[in-house]
Parts: sequence; structure tokens; C-alpha cells
Amino acid sequence: MRTLPTLVAAISAAALIAGCSSSTTDSGAPFPRSGATVEWVVPSAAGAGNDILARIMAPAMEAELGVPVKVVNKEGGSQVVGLNYLANAKPDGETIGFTNIPSILGRYLDPSKKAGFDRESFSPIGSFASNDIVIGVNKSSPYKNIGELFDAVKANPGTITVGTDSRAGDDHVNLRTLEDTLGLDFNIVHYNSGADKISALVSGETDFALGGVSSFYGQFASGEVNILSVLTEEQNKLIPDVPTLASEGYDAPFMTNNFAISAPAGTPDATMTTLQNALETALADPTVAEKLTGAATQPDWVSGADVATLWEQRETEIEPIIAELLADQQ
Repeated sequence: MRTLPTLVAAISAAALIAGCSSSTTDSGAPFPRSGATVEWVVPSAAGAGNDILARIMAPAMEAELGVPVKVVNKEGGSQVVGLNYLANAKPDGETIGFTNIPSILGRYLDPSKKAGFDRESFSPIGSFASNDIVIGVNKSSPYKNIGELFDAVKANPGTITVGTDSRAGDDHVNLRTLEDTLGLDFNIVHYNSGADKISALVSGETDFALGGVSSFYGQFASGEVNILSVLTEEQNKLIPDVPTLASEGYDAPFMTNNFAISAPAGTPDATMTTLQNALETALADPTVAEKLTGAATQPDWVSGADVATLWEQRETEIEPIIAELLADQQ
């Protein structure tokens, strides 16, 4: 994993090796084809967080590849519609899309979602940004720090309400992990989307919410929400005054989301290399990095190989938690 100060040197070396943005695939066909269009599949609605990030990155990748990169929204089924479309696309490099970690895990580890894919259905290209997990409360909340909130949870087990964006999704898994590691008992309320979750928090319908910092940032900046804690090792640069959970004396796993991009499994190695170089080079553009930061995410490069390793690791960790959540529902 590399941060922006090291990216330019790495890209220069990659460019010398690659020689140019195009390549010849394992079958001998050039990639990208002249006149081709690369589709970037966003498995959510236009205007949502993933869509905003794709529309930042796509023009920069287009400049590197020399062909259009078109953002295509395929929403529905808690992202399963778009992910199915990506998994079943022709593995020629002309269809890529979000396979965010850990969000994608709940889509295929939950049988009720009837996903036609799993981890082996995709070839990771890389991850270009991360989104630290935070805990937020309404501006009128009586809880002014994370200690006060957790003390109230311990004093009133099962009654302090917290919103998630879906059942058995990453919010739900993260909350169950906190319950297990810190000996807490939340009253977990599920909503249909991240936007609904934040609306419930702002209106006072729930006592607190957990999720990526980008979900909270607009309301935090406007003063409608207070962020009490960041669940990562280091303080988040977007909210530098907010303490980490560890610094407040709580020993829990670090939590962050990675905005990972993949192609269908079976995409030729040479094509994957070209796509990875284009994504990494796009991220090294200071203008792109500034726009990502403006969208409340942290520019953060992770190679395709490292994404694959992270994906397998998180699946191993999260699969039994999701299985437990699903068993509780029966």
C-alpha cells in the first residue's frame, strides 16, 4: 500500500516498463482496441458515493488508455444486479467495475441475495481510495464522546439504537464485531440505504450510526452530526480532531473500506497490467487526488495483487460473522 508522495516515482518506473498505455493481450489482440469503449460499472444509482468517485477517476483513466471510459449505473438488489453484470461480462478488459471491500462480501455470502458470483468471479485491478469507519451522533445527542456513548450502552443493553444501511452488510458486520470484542449490546435498526441511515440519525430516530466517513462528512461539516470516533489506527486527515477508538482506550479491530476495481475473472494478464497502470497513473494526478479528498475519501493505492490478498483475508474473517447474523434471523 502506497500513499501519494511515493506514487509519482512508482508510476515513472511502471511507464518505463510498460512503454505505452496499450498492450497486447495473451491472445495477441491489442488492448485497448481502436474505437473501443471501456465500461466502468457502478452497482448503485447516479449521484451516490461510488458514482461520484467513478466520475472522478474515469476521465483520468481515459486519458491514459486513449479510449473512452464510460460510467454505467446498474443499480438494484443491494448492488447484486450490477455485480452480476460485471461478473458475467466478456473478460476482454472492456468492462470493469467496483468490487468494494468489505461491502461486496455481504452480497454473495448471504444466500438470500441470490448472487451469481463470488470472489473467484473477479480479477482485482487495484484500489484507489479508502474510507475510514466512524461513529457519529446527532448534534443534539447527550453523548459528547465515545466513552459516554459506550457507557450508556453498557448501562442499558439492547436499548441504544444504531442504524445500518442493510442487514448483513458491512455496517452490520462491523457493529457485531464491536459487540463481540467490547462486550456491548446494541439495538440495531436496518435501513434501505446509507442515505436513509444518515437521515434517521439527523432526525433523531436513532441514537448513533456507524459507517464510512464520506457518508457522514456533509452533515458533519454542516454541524448536523458530531463524529465521536474513528475506528482506524491513525486519525483521519479529513477530521483530524476526532480521536481514534484505540486512543480512547478501546481495543477493537481497525475498520476501513477500500474502493476496489475489478475486471471479470479470466481477463488476460497483459490487459490487467494495462488497466492497473492506467488506474495507478490516474491516481497520481494531483487534481484527481484533490477531487477524491473533496469527496471525503482518502487517495490510497493498493495493487491488484494486494487487493486479492486483502479480499481473501476479509472473507475468511467475515464469513462466520455473516453466517451467525443469518442464523439469528431464522
